[in-house]
Amino acid sequence: MHRALSSRTLTRKLATWLRQHARLAALAIASMVQQADAQTPETPAPAPKPAVATPAATPAATPAATPSTAAPAATQNPLAVAALEILRDECVACHRPGKVKGGLKLGTEESLKKGGESGPVLKPGHGEESLLHEVLLKGGDPHMPPKKQLTPQQTDAIKAWINAGAPWDASVMDKPPKPQPVKLRKMPKTMESVLSLSFSPDGSQLAVARGGRIEIRDTKQERFPVIQSFEVQMEAVQSLVWTPDGTHLFAGGFRKVSFWRTKDGLAEGEWSAGLVGQVTALALSNAGDILWIADSLASRGGFLHKVGWQQRQLFKTWKAHDDSVYALALSADGRWLATAGADRLARRWDTATDALSATYEGHTNQVLGVAFDSLKPRLATTGADREIKVWDQESREQDAVLGDKKQVVSAICWSKDGSRLIGVTERGNGAVYSAIQKHTGEQRSDTSKIQKLDKVEAFLQSLSATADGALIAAGATDGRIFVWKAADGKLQPTE
Repeated sequence: MHRALSSRTLTRKLATWLRQHARLAALAIASMVQQADAQTPETPAPAPKPAVATPAATPAATPAATPSTAAPAATQNPLAVAALEILRDECVACHRPGKVKGGLKLGTEESLKKGGESGPVLKPGHGEESLLHEVLLKGGDPHMPPKKQLTPQQTDAIKAWINAGAPWDASVMDKPPKPQPVKLRKMPKTMESVLSLSFSPDGSQLAVARGGRIEIRDTKQERFPVIQSFEVQMEAVQSLVWTPDGTHLFAGGFRKVSFWRTKDGLAEGEWSAGLVGQVTALALSNAGDILWIADSLASRGGFLHKVGWQQRQLFKTWKAHDDSVYALALSADGRWLATAGADRLARRWDTATDALSATYEGHTNQVLGVAFDSLKPRLATTGADREIKVWDQESREQDAVLGDKKQVVSAICWSKDGSRLIGVTERGNGAVYSAIQKHTGEQRSDTSKIQKLDKVEAFLQSLSATADGALIAAGATDGRIFVWKAADGKLQPTE
């Protein structure tokens, strides 16, 4: 989307999406209002606050990132790289699992050679006779991509690759697409959705991302007053994570993660190297030295970047999901990283080796949230299919299924002490689940104790709880925040 939307069009789209569920709507709207028409003069970003001297462990400067651990370029076939980058960046979005136009999938060598509804699209050694090349030319019927004409250099690269036998290189398809130039303009003042909020490690403060601004609230005072507020970026802040000592915050937006000192709102560094989309989620190691960044492009893939923050070094980038990553969670011992994807999957990764350890299949719609149990080897997920699933981490069997299947549970979190699993919904409801037992049949009511939260009239889309689970906070699409006591589910007054 590279053109400015009229207010009428935006309003109509907002109304439609909000009827589905708040989290997806907010992410989509944020993307639309951020990306301006290529002809629109660029609005300069607000001048950053001056960086202050920082310890050696958190330097303000951002050195160049080291390359990903992908195979060295010298070992790759240049014809394959050139052609597959074109397919990856221009074609896969419409020819992928879950969206297979013409019956053709392009993500793997096997699916490409299989062809689609019109039969084989490749005739290795004969580029001009291959349907894949023909549809890319001017006058191709059907013409691909439907609303764009590839350059002669691009179509020639595809033909040369087919003439060479169409050699495959899977590593190319698993890399992020090349970022396209995007000009940003200031978000409307009314765009203040709370896409992320987070309690500090000791629970004394609550960070709230409202639009492009961060507010720090004091949770020890009545009504949780704002004690610090600072502008972070032009676009919406979509992810937050505190440092272990509670003195700094990482904030993720569009192609950027920034680092802020919370006591005075001073910027102390940022990371943008290699980012291509929305930073939809962040996770930080228990020692505070490794930052995982979920870099998401709708319909194009969800990528993870593993960054050594102290050295500002990129350790690795890899494709975690075939669609956006909506949430990250780190296990209590720091050994596992879980991801929730719009491709209907949740996955668990080994944080030491970056290897995929498990895939959790069972949701019939986007997986919106993921959380680890610190007491047992269990993982909870929530999806747009209106179910919370609790999985045995190793066997990947479902221990319990929670929720009433009448509304989407848009966000979940597990208190760090393992005592409470909390979920909030698109209709303003919420519940605290405790003593979750493995189910023995179809009955859901016997698998846990449930404390309902006072209902609010809002689309809830972000969630956080204190380490002991005593306080729960949720953010809404209209910019409001709500705080409850978990023990009785009572809503607390806020400023």
